[in-house]
Amino acid sequence: MDLFATGATRRELLGSLALGTTSAPLLRQHLSPMRALAFDAFVLFDPTPIVERAKILVGEKGGALFATASTKLFSYTWLYTSGGRYDGFEALARDAFRSAADVHGAMLKVSEVDSLVATYSMLPLWPDVTAAILRLRERNLRLAVLANLPKRWLVSNLRANRIEGHFEHVLSTDEVRRFKPAPEAYAMAMDKVRLSARSIGFAASAGWDASGAVWFGYRTAWVNRNNSPREPAHASPDIVSRGMDGVLRLAAVDG
Repeated sequence: MDLFATGATRRELLGSLALGTTSAPLLRQHLSPMRALAFDAFVLFDPTPIVERAKILVGEKGGALFATASTKLFSYTWLYTSGGRYDGFEALARDAFRSAADVHGAMLKVSEVDSLVATYSMLPLWPDVTAAILRLRERNLRLAVLANLPKRWLVSNLRANRIEGHFEHVLSTDEVRRFKPAPEAYAMAMDKVRLSARSIGFAASAGWDASGAVWFGYRTAWVNRNNSPREPAHASPDIVSRGMDGVLRLAAVDG
């Protein structure tokens, strides 16, 4: 089955990305209508309950503990992927919180670390998500979640917030045993929805994730809810916004 109107195969695309010969501007020269959108989990889900849980456990150090653990966690995912190794997000999150606790001189029991990590599966939606998802579905956009979190956590969050039915695919990088921003991780959306990269949009919550999606060939919105500064080494996404309005613009639903 020919999945690509452009004639490019997935293998050719991945190969050219590995060699650095394919760029996002080249892939966007002749844009196809956007037919699907993939979301990083934290575009949809608010991680504030993890911070709140950390504050319950260690007091005023909770916010700093979460920030340090998050930095360590994503550095671990990059380390494992770069080294050709794999351990699940859940295990790496435990290691990250234990290490962060040492940094901040906080005493955490094993059960307390487990409770922090479990909170990733009990997150609320950001306030602007539901209305935006309904707008996208009104335009018949096919939706997927594509995240480093385990699939059972993603499904739990979608179900608890009653938006599971709007998502055709729930994609965890556990499936390919490569964390984002590895090309194999982004390729899952293309493989599952059976569309070319040109027909898929990606909504990222972090600048590095937006950069990985751009390099892969997706039209990309960086939903920069924390107003983080752009890193000079990162690729430029098509749209940067503070909320879901950027995703709607990317999909040509608004503006």
